Amino acid sequence: MADAAFKDNLIKSDIYNFYEMQSSEKTKDIDNWLNSGSARIPQSESYYYFEDRKIKNALEMAGIDRSHRILEVGCNLGQMTFPLAEKGFEITGFDLSNNAVEKANARVKKYKVRNIHFETQDAERYVGHNNESFDAVFSFSAFRYFPNPDRALNEAYRVLKKDGVIIIDFPNKYCPWFNIIKKAVFIKSHIHDNLYSENQIKIMMKRAGFKNITFKKFLFSYKELPPVLLPLMKIADFILERIPFIKNTAAILMVKGEK
Repeated sequence: MADAAFKDNLIKSDIYNFYEMQSSEKTKDIDNWLNSGSARIPQSESYYYFEDRKIKNALEMAGIDRSHRILEVGCNLGQMTFPLAEKGFEITGFDLSNNAVEKANARVKKYKVRNIHFETQDAERYVGHNNESFDAVFSFSAFRYFPNPDRALNEAYRVLKKDGVIIIDFPNKYCPWFNIIKKAVFIKSHIHDNLYSENQIKIMMKRAGFKNITFKKFLFSYKELPPVLLPLMKIADFILERIPFIKNTAAILMVKGEK
């Protein structure tokens, strides 16, 4: 037991250091970063397409309206938080990285965004938040790195209101991009990344107490491709996501669970 806890803490430390360094690098020219012209984090059109597809599917699956309060777990600099806030939702963003949270809150202040609040929190234990505090929990590309996703799911369940919903995306272990293509083109894997099957996710969700578990599979495109290729990316996604067998190899497994 002690060995498992020690290993979990080592992984958390690695992830913390990785994102502290990444957020510092992205915001090293802080004035330029803050004055990009809008509250949304400055990124390429390919990134925006990738993020917007996730947000659209998450909201469709969640079935919530602007009166619902959202917790976003693993928000980083707010790449998904700011576009969600533009749709009128009240959002609290949690992240392990102090630097990311500090910079995200600086952006909130700069653009006078009134419906976002960022906090430094551990996904396995939310300090200062009571049971049944949120209508929905969203998490984008974060649970895949957690050393103990069961604990994180239990904590998300705790703060969800009765009949609340959780939406998480995971990388699909049956997607060739993760297993074959990335290695073939020498793209380095993220530290402590974990791939999941639909069945693995369903077991974890049920263990935490969630019910009515449903999935969406989507995205074959790569967010770091040159924006000039974006029209082709969109066409590829449109076609491949509609082919019965092929769609099961899409990159993203998005899951919804209800409390």
